[in-house]
Amino acid sequence: GGSGYLGSHCVQQLLEKGYTVHATTRKLEKAEHLKQLKHADINLKIFVADLLTPGSFDEAFNGCESVLHTASPFFVGGDNYQKDILLKPALDGTRNVLEACRKANVKRVALTASTACVYVWYGKYDETHVMTEADWSDEEAVVKDENWYTHSKIEAEKFAWEFSKRDDCTFKLSVMNPCLIIGPMLQPVLNTSCKVICNFVGMNEIANECKAFVDVRDVAEAHVNQIEKDLNDESWGKRYCLVGGSPHFKEVAGWVKTYLSENDMGAAAEKVPTTVSSKLNPPKLGAPPPHPLKYDVSRSETLLGIKYKPVEESIRSNVASLIELGFLK
Repeated sequence: GGSGYLGSHCVQQLLEKGYTVHATTRKLEKAEHLKQLKHADINLKIFVADLLTPGSFDEAFNGCESVLHTASPFFVGGDNYQKDILLKPALDGTRNVLEACRKANVKRVALTASTACVYVWYGKYDETHVMTEADWSDEEAVVKDENWYTHSKIEAEKFAWEFSKRDDCTFKLSVMNPCLIIGPMLQPVLNTSCKVICNFVGMNEIANECKAFVDVRDVAEAHVNQIEKDLNDESWGKRYCLVGGSPHFKEVAGWVKTYLSENDMGAAAEKVPTTVSSKLNPPKLGAPPPHPLKYDVSRSETLLGIKYKPVEESIRSNVASLIELGFLK
């Protein structure tokens, strides 16, 4: 998934390190921005591939030592999407990618999952519980709620771990579980997680809850650092929760308001609310509102060397990108 939000940053970091990169995209026009990256003219080749087409990735993976699987449908919002829109691409897509890795004799795979696999607890734990890689979302509650996005991510991650234990599997696997990814945008299309920041403009009131965020550059670095590890390194065969912070939405709204004002976007800044809702939503992700998520990301810090950027910095760079690309006016 080289042309998406996270995929583009992975491609950029790999090119900057001097690697030859094969990036995949569903449509070539979606990957035009990758051609502008440093060293892309020499070391980047773009392939058209589709998650739902078996064999679609064979050509792209030919000769590759490592694969970063960053592509899977992502939606947030009140609507529950039908199973087939989310579950099939996540599960079949993961199967097709991993089969292509096996056929190409790939040695390393870093796969993007989500904290959706980890902390969708629906109040199973109180605010004192510390999220670690040992946690899994409550899949029974997820299915009962018809939360098909979360269900798709859980099923895809479980399938990947099962595949990695097969006798004919050629590669070592690690799985990255980031929370809501924000930060600078390289792609010209508005992605779902960055739209969350856009939505503060014109919002009636601020939700009385905290949200876990992580910078896209840190998530890309985790993937890249993993595939640079020796095959005998202890970092392989593990999950990694990737979280930069869990601020209250009031704090996030304040940052958005400030950065809009600093960028001569006073009219938009005025439309960012300051009033916090008196309503508390039922618990779903992580700690029950309004409490922040408690988390332990020491595994990624120790084994992958990640030093997380403050959420405030990520919001600042996200707002700058949204203004530059015309999504905030």
